[in-house]
Amino acid sequence: MDTRQLAEKYFDQMVETRRIIHQNPELSNKEYETTKLITDQLTAWGIEIADIGLNTGAIGIIRGAKPGKSIGIRADIDALPMPEETGLPFASKNPGACHSCGHDIHTTTLLYVGKMLNDIKDELAGDVMLLFQPAEEGGGGAAQMKNKKYYEVMSPDCYVSLHVSPAIPVGSIGVKYGASGASADGLTITITGKGGHGAHPEAHINPITIAAYTITQLETIIARENDPQMPAVLTMGSIHGGTKGNIVADQVTIEATMRTLNPQLRLDMMAAVKRIVEGCASTMRGKGEAVFSKDGVPVLYNDETVTKMVHEAAEKVLGEGHVIVSNKPSMGSEDFSVFMDYGPGMQFSVGTKNEDPNSSIGIHNARNVFDEGALLTGAEVIVQTVRDYLK
Repeated sequence: MDTRQLAEKYFDQMVETRRIIHQNPELSNKEYETTKLITDQLTAWGIEIADIGLNTGAIGIIRGAKPGKSIGIRADIDALPMPEETGLPFASKNPGACHSCGHDIHTTTLLYVGKMLNDIKDELAGDVMLLFQPAEEGGGGAAQMKNKKYYEVMSPDCYVSLHVSPAIPVGSIGVKYGASGASADGLTITITGKGGHGAHPEAHINPITIAAYTITQLETIIARENDPQMPAVLTMGSIHGGTKGNIVADQVTIEATMRTLNPQLRLDMMAAVKRIVEGCASTMRGKGEAVFSKDGVPVLYNDETVTKMVHEAAEKVLGEGHVIVSNKPSMGSEDFSVFMDYGPGMQFSVGTKNEDPNSSIGIHNARNVFDEGALLTGAEVIVQTVRDYLK
């Protein structure tokens, strides 16, 4: 049976499963029912489950009939903390949670990719690891799986993942060779001064003044230190300090995000941030500290060989003209990149746009409607990729 026929065989079931997951979204590290749905279904299909001690998330293993290479396929399973406003009959039943990033499509696609590959495992020379990752939305899910040493169960020779795209027509995919998604590092800056009465500036050290000066100097990292041909972002998203106009606080806290497309630039910017924060505060008689979060995400770099493999597989099943090659990386981040510390990989975009204007509003929007044809497209591309890789 060719890949298109195999995927079409399960399409109605995929739609049904996707709507169940969509209607019951769960936030990062709380995906208990979603995990149960995944493990129950894998078990019913006779697919091996590897227990590495995760609270949520799951790993499935498919062993081909012959020895060979191995490939890891990853999908994220968590929802976003926001309401849904699509008006769909299967819209979220959980207040304050919805799948506006399309992870329900990712999860369902991987689940049925597992079913299809299990159906044809006798033709595979090698093994497949199905990585159902929790907590992609800022919860450090990939790092959790890394810390639980998922790679001791199987160490895939390469990795593939997908992500929905409301900018690409349904039935097509997008690929980007090389750097595809930015690194992402949370940053907390603490400025400490000396509190006092606003009427007596000689008696206090105002951390708000220091913070304002520090922020303007941090902006110069992008403008005056960074190579203009190497994209980078440093955004201050939150600042807190003080309670009243005539009371000088002891401390100000700033929260920011830093993003780059180059691993060395990431390290250089971290050093620059710390230098400026400490230097500005010291010059103005205060103390400055910059702390980067431990769950920062590295650059998502699509390996050329793996990307070409997916590209060619997609052309086989989707036809000519349905693979859109992009030259523009995203400054958004994806913790799928964590898995690529252990092997080359790539993530492709699967189109979810149709004639309905609501299908192209964009991810993380409460009103965006994803075309379910993406389930078929994503499954076809991944199954064909695995067939080619493990032939």
